[in-house]
Amino acid sequence: MKPLIALSSRSTEIDNHNHIYYNNASYSTFLENAGAIVSTIKALNEKDAQQIATTFDGLLLTGGEDIDPKYFHQDNLYSDKTELIEPALDLSDFYLYNAFKKAGKPILGICRGIQVIAVAEGSSMIQDLPTEKNVQHSQSELEPKIPADQPSHLCFFNKDSQLHAIFGDHYPTNSFHHQACASVPDGFLLSAQSEDGIIEAIENKNIIGVQWHPERMIADDKHMCIAQLFIDKCLAQKTR
Repeated sequence: MKPLIALSSRSTEIDNHNHIYYNNASYSTFLENAGAIVSTIKALNEKDAQQIATTFDGLLLTGGEDIDPKYFHQDNLYSDKTELIEPALDLSDFYLYNAFKKAGKPILGICRGIQVIAVAEGSSMIQDLPTEKNVQHSQSELEPKIPADQPSHLCFFNKDSQLHAIFGDHYPTNSFHHQACASVPDGFLLSAQSEDGIIEAIENKNIIGVQWHPERMIADDKHMCIAQLFIDKCLAQKTR
């Protein structure tokens, strides 16, 4: 039996203020190629999230807009740069993360997803890397622009991490973010960081968060290995 994976929903507004809930096809392809069945999910409350966590075998927290700074106890310092998601989806992400963690089921966070994990675990955020750290980690802002399926910088991997078994000491990744985790949450390992010291991956036994977008680099077998590692964890949990 293939594992069932919940993808955290994203939204966009169309004509007459209607919202579409969706996910980029690249997330589905990423996990389907690793042997999963996927579905986009939004949780209205904690009780619904608990039911979702009972039904599904794993959770992928997808990328998207910025987390509202109120969730890490800061004012919105750069309102001209911050792209806030629909408030209900901030809550949905936290409901889903907490429910799957409580259920002991595997979680993978990508880009915004690693940030959701960190904030849910009590960490803070760097709200704008160019302003606060004088570094640019969004390759779509570079000139010339770098295609989404191509890397823009190196990540350096902790020898004690699960990701080191895939990537070795260092490996190139893509990069599409202007916010970043300010610290590693308690109970997590710093799995990877960029050459300029930005947190690029965190993990514990059942949860992995990466700041880059491996689902856009599936032509590279090493990035596909992240999906396979996650799915293998989901299968192991499913057969217990």
